[in-house]
Amino acid sequence: MGRKKKKNTDIPEEPLDTSQSAEPEISHLPPPNKESITLTLHGATNLPPCKDGSEPWPYVVVKSTSEEANNQTSKAVTSVTSKPTRDPIWGDTVKVEIQAEDAGREDVVIKVVDSRKKEELLSYKIPIKYLRVFHPYHFELVTPAQSGKVDEDTDKTHLYATVVRKCSFIPRYIGCNHTALEVFLWGVNEPLVNNPSPMVVIARVVPNYKEFKASQVNRDLASVGLPITPVSFPIPSVMNFDVPRVSQNGCPQLSKPGGPPEQPLWNQSFLFQGRDGATNFSEDTALVLEYYPSTSMKGSQPWTLTHPLGISVLPLKSRLYRKMLTGKGLDGLRVARLPVTDTNLKTVSGEAPTVDLSFHLISSEVRLWPVGDGGVGRCKAGRQA
Repeated sequence: MGRKKKKNTDIPEEPLDTSQSAEPEISHLPPPNKESITLTLHGATNLPPCKDGSEPWPYVVVKSTSEEANNQTSKAVTSVTSKPTRDPIWGDTVKVEIQAEDAGREDVVIKVVDSRKKEELLSYKIPIKYLRVFHPYHFELVTPAQSGKVDEDTDKTHLYATVVRKCSFIPRYIGCNHTALEVFLWGVNEPLVNNPSPMVVIARVVPNYKEFKASQVNRDLASVGLPITPVSFPIPSVMNFDVPRVSQNGCPQLSKPGGPPEQPLWNQSFLFQGRDGATNFSEDTALVLEYYPSTSMKGSQPWTLTHPLGISVLPLKSRLYRKMLTGKGLDGLRVARLPVTDTNLKTVSGEAPTVDLSFHLISSEVRLWPVGDGGVGRCKAGRQA
């Protein structure tokens, strides 16, 4: 790992030092005339072994096809696993940037590499033009194992990743007065006495909470946890990337793990588009937050998050909408002490926990605020609802 890198097409980039963050802050909007593709590499199952049959020490390198063709060094590199494994967990977020005019002909190249022998274990190519801008895709990238037994699922390799394509402006859709709703999630307000691990949060805006809740009661898989989209390689179909015009279950977004376990903090911004109905405030619309232990993302069936530690629901009614409009020019509308319900979690005072949120309604197609906290704007200490 300490060896000097050689500039050679056969030697991939060194894995990220685990003492540093892969991408400490992710902006919603890349620079003008650019596009970015943000990838969170959750992990993989059934990776092929190295050529000599040994277990790999895997990490992931992400490039655009033009970077690949020009042999450019990529900064989009994950950490290496702590031990040899064919079922790695990374959880790192990386980003590649391209010229906006090249989006129609560029692919995202994802390579899994063994850190000791610098052997390429897997490679995927996703055409950027297939990805809808700002939509969070939660992919299960599937390839047959080297054995060639394509009929047995146990012989296939699965790579799990969340992929978001971003452009330098927020698209405006017909019939929407606002382009997006930005939600900034702060953290749990009081220390917890019975939470053993960091938490991840799934955030979504649903157009009708009563119908969504009924779907969850009926165990509709699309309404629980992350909706995983399988994509088969080597040649994926454009249909795998299709997104319905309206989703009753919203478009779930996954947070980074929040720690420490005693009092999780996220300080993370989520951007919900007007296209997805996130700016249509009504008696039925609601923001839904589901809290999961980050350890539930590890195991033989990764990223099937089905048993939340708790849930928070904030109705996005016209009253909240009017408060946000009144607060134009401020840093956002703060909602204090939103309860976490349906939970066994307890604070030191014996009560159920609460979280703080900030909201900003975006009307422009371009960035209005300076980027702070990794978001479009700075959702800091705004007015309280």
